[in-house]
Amino acid sequence: MATINDIAKMAGVSTSTVSHVVNKTRYVSPEKVEKVEKAIRELDTPPNFVLKKTLPHMPEIKEKYILMLIADKKSNFQRRVEQQIDESLRDTGYSLITIECNSDISSMKNFFDVLLEGNTVTGIIVFPDEKDILIQRVLLDVKIPVIVLGREVRDFMADTICTDTLDGAYKATKHLINKGHERIGFLGRSKERSPQRLEGFKKALQEYHIPEVSGYIYPHLQKEQDIFEALDELLSGEQMPTALIAANYAVVIPFLKYIDAHNITCPTDISVVCFGSFDWAPLHTPALTTVEQDTEQYVKLTIETLLQRIANKEYANVSAYKNVYRTVMLPTKLVVRSSTCGIGRGPFGEKASSMSELVLSEAEIQNIRYKKLTAAISFHYAGKAWMELHQKGIRDIFDNLGISVIAITDAHFDPQLQCRQLDSLRMLEPDILIAIPTDNKLTADAFRKIADSEIKLILITNVPDGLQPEDYVTCVSINEHSHGQNMGHGLGEYMYQHNMKNYGLIVHGADFYATMQRDNAAKQVISEEYPVLHLCEEIRFEKEDEVYKKTKDLIKRYPEIEALYISWDGPAMEAIAALTEMGRTDIAIVTSDLDYADAMNMAKGGMIKVLSAQCPYEQGQAIALAAAKSVLNEKVPSFIGIEPISVTPDNLLKSWKKVFKEEPGQELVQAFKENPNYVSTKE
Repeated sequence: MATINDIAKMAGVSTSTVSHVVNKTRYVSPEKVEKVEKAIRELDTPPNFVLKKTLPHMPEIKEKYILMLIADKKSNFQRRVEQQIDESLRDTGYSLITIECNSDISSMKNFFDVLLEGNTVTGIIVFPDEKDILIQRVLLDVKIPVIVLGREVRDFMADTICTDTLDGAYKATKHLINKGHERIGFLGRSKERSPQRLEGFKKALQEYHIPEVSGYIYPHLQKEQDIFEALDELLSGEQMPTALIAANYAVVIPFLKYIDAHNITCPTDISVVCFGSFDWAPLHTPALTTVEQDTEQYVKLTIETLLQRIANKEYANVSAYKNVYRTVMLPTKLVVRSSTCGIGRGPFGEKASSMSELVLSEAEIQNIRYKKLTAAISFHYAGKAWMELHQKGIRDIFDNLGISVIAITDAHFDPQLQCRQLDSLRMLEPDILIAIPTDNKLTADAFRKIADSEIKLILITNVPDGLQPEDYVTCVSINEHSHGQNMGHGLGEYMYQHNMKNYGLIVHGADFYATMQRDNAAKQVISEEYPVLHLCEEIRFEKEDEVYKKTKDLIKRYPEIEALYISWDGPAMEAIAALTEMGRTDIAIVTSDLDYADAMNMAKGGMIKVLSAQCPYEQGQAIALAAAKSVLNEKVPSFIGIEPISVTPDNLLKSWKKVFKEEPGQELVQAFKENPNYVSTKE
């Protein structure tokens, strides 16, 4: 005799669809109905459940069924589980019957009683409704095994398989916080359905000492219009969230429709993390970061547990079997994609502004020229391309504005020398002083004297101890969060592509917010997006010349290391010297800041494989424009962050031109051509 599986295969549909057609328990399209009925007509001997519907006088022939009850027909997760259970049961001798429970669940009890007659349904899988009516009024007295999915139900003894969504929401919120977000919104389907997700959200805020703002939390949304109204409130005003957690799949589509209709860009204007394992998440633009449940593990465990209970005749809600019931909490997985981005932060947590906010009008340019202003520059050390490009960017703007640079000093990384130089520059009484501290603590007094004068102080990268945003015009730097992300992705992708696993971190140990933000962003990317990679050890250095010995010691302790993250190119070159002496040129290095030495190393196929490059010329321009705005007494953002670029052998020559504003030298081009690994480059 044919089975329901045979009919499903002949009709090209699922067994649950066959069940719905025969039992009329759910709407099925006319096309599928015709396919199922045609398959049944072509059978020599229809299965028992079909005969029972058409010829009730015929003797009953047993077939085994699993009944699945879905409480939320809009749940993408429940649908995925249903589909995979249906597919997994095909080789077990059981067929799946799925029933969507309507809002008036209690009225369906008689229907279930009829369905369970005859003992052909041998087990039940149920997603409980929000108020547990389905279990407490319909399934409380059933004498067959029951598996409860999604969450535990009080006073009902059965195996429960669910996902740790509290931890999922915690991971999602922590991910956003580590990317620099503090104003984070929460949209949930209903308070009863996902209290754990809201609890995980709040747990992360509390752990990071971020105040919980009730106006950012909407946990009880039901209809699409409810979501639109919540977003109207949430995304209006200056204090709108910079990130959002869509805690239920039903919230995701309305959210995307809303931001599209209101010209809100994701992730530039708002980052979003969504709950759900939906196939189109990576295909969306931008690809959506998701908290996903492992449906395959979910289904595997559900079927194994249910079949074991059926075989042992261990029924639900029977106290004698209490000790055999178990609750399994499966972990979630955070899949990071491009719908979340980092926020560059200044030394006081302020969001990084862009250079686009510093545009001067023609009238402003003429006004500045009329003033005939003067400026001085104090570098921590000079002679490298980074400082030279800063200086060129500053001079190009100042020359156009008629601002004279009357002095430039080089402190050679000596804080005491810089303090003396700053005192001398202050005596010159320039209108503008541009400076990068060699040491935030040791130069603090010298910078305080300048801050207390009439001189407009513009800082590069770091802020000396004791100074507050009102003491200086602005601090201009690279967007360090993006800088670290570039490096983290560079390390992760290179190791993934080359089947590497073990890596080490060599990071700056000084309390500089810039390098700390960079290193932390890189570590977040590696740990979240490349969890299979193994960190052997993180070591810290204060001065570049310490790195040579520390690298040797690190590799002696962990010879299995295959790649290194190093905060910037100076210490990276020290590490390369140490590794070369040890004969370990097989170790890949990812670092930051493009200069001639590391460019040549990369061009020759050396150890540097990826780096993130600052755009110091543009940073110099931003410094000069901010200074110009300040002398007009216009408001200037307290922190300005310029976006970096990621450099690999494939774009090295183009990146050189972008960063240095000139064609790469012949030696660099020739080194590139002589490297057999990169002769096929498009450059």
